[in-house]
Amino acid sequence: MNTSAAMAEPMEAVIISGPRRGEIIRLPEGAGEPSPEELQALNEALDLLNPKLENLSREFRAGAEAIRPRSEVP
Repeated sequence: MNTSAAMAEPMEAVIISGPRRGEIIRLPEGAGEPSPEELQALNEALDLLNPKLENLSREFRAGAEAIRPRSEVP
């Protein structure tokens, strides 16, 4: 394995607890090792983002359903 190529890969973290357990998140390039405070802030931000994404997904599905053509019933 080329060491310089491995160093070019972005750092990733795996969430080990909570509702997002098992998710892999990619940290910004050059971020280095995050502090406990930074990890807590990231965790809180993701906790806020996930319900918003779920709501957006529900709204999208409802909108798609509302504009779907209905077949005529004889």
